[in-house]
Amino acid sequence: MPDHDPRTLRGIGVSPGIAVGTVLLLENPSTSVFRVPVAPDRVAREITRLRRALARCKRQILMARERALREAGEGYARVFDAQMLILEDPSLIRETMEIIRRDQVNAEWAVRGIVARYLKVIAGLEDPYLRERGSDVEDVHARIQQALAGRQQHDLSELREDVIVVSSVLSPSDLVLLDRDHVMGLAIEQGGQTSHTAIIANALGVPAVVGVKGIAALLKSGDPIILDGATGTVRLHPDAQLLEEYREAARRAKEADARLLTERDLPTVTTDGAGIRLQANLEIPEEVDSAIRLGAEGIGLYRSEFLFLRHAPDLPTEEDHRSAYRMLADRMAPHPVVIRTLDIGGEKYFHRTLEREEVNPVMGLRAIRFCLKRKDIFRAQLRGFLRAATGGGLALMFPMICDLDELRQAKEMLESARQELIAEGVPVPDRFPLGTMIETPAAAMIADLLAREVDFFSIGTNDLIQYTLAIDRGNFSVAYLYRPLHPAMLRLIKGVVDVAQSAGRGVSLCGEVASNPLCAALLLGMGINEISMRPSAIPAVKHLLRAVSLDEVRRMARQALDLPGAREIEDLIQKQLGDRLPHGMTCLVPSR
Repeated sequence: MPDHDPRTLRGIGVSPGIAVGTVLLLENPSTSVFRVPVAPDRVAREITRLRRALARCKRQILMARERALREAGEGYARVFDAQMLILEDPSLIRETMEIIRRDQVNAEWAVRGIVARYLKVIAGLEDPYLRERGSDVEDVHARIQQALAGRQQHDLSELREDVIVVSSVLSPSDLVLLDRDHVMGLAIEQGGQTSHTAIIANALGVPAVVGVKGIAALLKSGDPIILDGATGTVRLHPDAQLLEEYREAARRAKEADARLLTERDLPTVTTDGAGIRLQANLEIPEEVDSAIRLGAEGIGLYRSEFLFLRHAPDLPTEEDHRSAYRMLADRMAPHPVVIRTLDIGGEKYFHRTLEREEVNPVMGLRAIRFCLKRKDIFRAQLRGFLRAATGGGLALMFPMICDLDELRQAKEMLESARQELIAEGVPVPDRFPLGTMIETPAAAMIADLLAREVDFFSIGTNDLIQYTLAIDRGNFSVAYLYRPLHPAMLRLIKGVVDVAQSAGRGVSLCGEVASNPLCAALLLGMGINEISMRPSAIPAVKHLLRAVSLDEVRRMARQALDLPGAREIEDLIQKQLGDRLPHGMTCLVPSR
């Protein structure tokens, strides 16, 4: 079906997977509120109504938090901490009561006026992450209005039929409480990549598309719908043939996933006995349980940016760092966990922290460059890491290294933080694995020099491709040039692997290319025996690697390195290994 078809809407795919089913349209939770004059002798009663409504909301939020903690973990439960802070905000309560007294109006009208003012301020903030926090305020507002109305609040835990939830907005509390046995997907008008809704949906494994403008007005409950969380596509009122095609595709994918999971506890070894460690890239600490369930043998890349995102607009404390890293190490033990120091900048969300908006942020003040400039932020992270590393199981690596001097400055900062802690009598480890990302051509070219300074390399292909091929990942006009298997990429990777092996240093790869089973086999043939990927890709990669021999992938890698273009390399690995892909997967050579 063409994209311009009026029955096809596009949004932002934030959680992959296909969902086929019927719509559950959530009405706008806002209650009709109008101004009602209150007689002077009734003002006190109105304030009492407000107090009782607030108390009822607190009980609801505490119950929701307890359930989220029990079923999803501490990270999701904290969503309700933010709502409780709003609900208990002394300014909100005081100003609402003042309006009731001064204007002699009903509590509903007073609350609405104050919340509208809060939302207006939030909507005017430059930081998109902070703007999205307005959803928490709206959620609290809806709760208060329902409590004032004395209504029984129903939630998505009470579903008895499979549905795809469609709404203009879906609060984090609604999402955390959804019944995962019956909610097949989410299509939401509002939200972005950094919204709580997007992050939680992805972590829960619910296919989701956000930013689908106007969808709520085009559907009613019971309408058929198809949602593709990978492409961000939503198909409205599909005909019987299209429904059947997608149902069949979803069924095949589900069966394939179930089969692959049966291999979770099998060792990842080739047919001739060569072992390879499959690790997970994580965004949020709470994903660790999902990674373990999918067979991850460690965390090859923990992106510490989310820790900063979670605490925005404040910065995470040293203790926040320590507790998050220690939790990851304890949950993943005995497997290792690699913490990447802060990599803000680029397309991310910290304009306020950066103190300005970068003109070309991808090549500007980001990652290690930022950390060496804002040493206060960097020091807190390093101290938190060192305290967490005392318990073992943790490694540290620096991102975006382009120069030996950068790496040495970062190491000096690390040693300075270590000496501070020792002077304070805080236990710190004598030694732990220290590495650097290889994600710039400069780092790849001076890998021999870097190898003298660190214990391991982690090749970050997402950025390395961008900088090597001069391709802006966000520019669709040149997307066709984004070729992970470009000969230049393979030669750079092979060069880094050879240097690492000659120097006796570890080398792994943590880019998105590793999520492709065919590419993973090629990387093994090039000498990489540790790869880290999104957790959901681990079962398929393991399946294929268990079906190949080290000898044949080495031969394939040698052939690939002699080929003139990405297309020829893609054809080679598809031809040689395509028939051993997991059932239902036909062609996984990535185009970007």
